Amino acid sequence: MQLLKGRINRATYWAIVAVAIAAALISSLVFKRPLPAAQVVLLIAAVPRLHDLGRTGWWAGGFFIAETALILGGAFVLPPQPFQTALGLVVLLLAGLLIWLGAMPGKSADNRFGPPPPRGLSLKPGVPAQATTEA
Repeated sequence: MQLLKGRINRATYWAIVAVAIAAALISSLVFKRPLPAAQVVLLIAAVPRLHDLGRTGWWAGGFFIAETALILGGAFVLPPQPFQTALGLVVLLLAGLLIWLGAMPGKSADNRFGPPPPRGLSLKPGVPAQATTEA
């Protein structure tokens, strides 16, 4: 999947985050529940942003799995009030991680995920060149 390869810069990341949050807020107002696709969009944006920092995108997947496990498992195990408290803490942690991803400058040189992304808003990630195989 092309979206999960390469690198994106901070400007592009923040634009994607803004659109995802706006969609979730509008969905909450209109349909009285947040749009689950917004979380998927944030996950997809986090992967190339992690790549720009020189880290594997699997970190984003790990946080997504941990959050999902807490939501599904905690709803059945915890009483309502402690579950809401735990969920609030997870939301704060994820918000902090989203801010961290947008605040940290990317690596200025090529890394294993490709060349640095172009400056400014760009929806075309910096993708690594295809490796050539010698016979």
